[in-house]
Amino acid sequence: MNGPAARAGEERVGVVVPIPEPHAARLAGLRLAAGDPLGAVPPHLTLLTGLPVTDWNQIVEHVAAVAAGTEPTTLRFSGTATFRPLTPVVYCPLSVGERWCLKLHAALRAGPLAAPSAYPFVPHVTLGQGLDDAALDALEASQAGVTWDLHADRVALYGDLGDADWKLRATFPLGTP
Repeated sequence: MNGPAARAGEERVGVVVPIPEPHAARLAGLRLAAGDPLGAVPPHLTLLTGLPVTDWNQIVEHVAAVAAGTEPTTLRFSGTATFRPLTPVVYCPLSVGERWCLKLHAALRAGPLAAPSAYPFVPHVTLGQGLDDAALDALEASQAGVTWDLHADRVALYGDLGDADWKLRATFPLGTP
């Protein structure tokens, strides 16, 4: 989970779909083996990140309501893509479920989390970032033919004080009022 840099002491919020086992270990292993400086971050699909916290109670209520109104689904990830040259990232793109992710992202970006974004939302799971081109090329090639499914049945809410030490604040099951 990355996002805009926070000012000292300014807490930021992030909402993700966590990646469960067995995929979590495989994805984390790829990042660590490549020497990714953020390889210890648990694998996830970021729905939003880097927004300043204004009122945790409002944010928790908002994320809980969005989660309750969103049915679980199965997402399929196929192959690889990259954000290069804009940013040194190789990722797993969605081949099934992009519309679901876009709708969930838009619902989360309303209310207390409404804010303009510097980049369009691209649902994905990061395979590697901040690495040199050779390492990113190797990751991209090694995972090009890999397809895997994720049953997305929950979202997780995180907070960060600008030190990239994201702390889990709450987890919300999808489709459960």
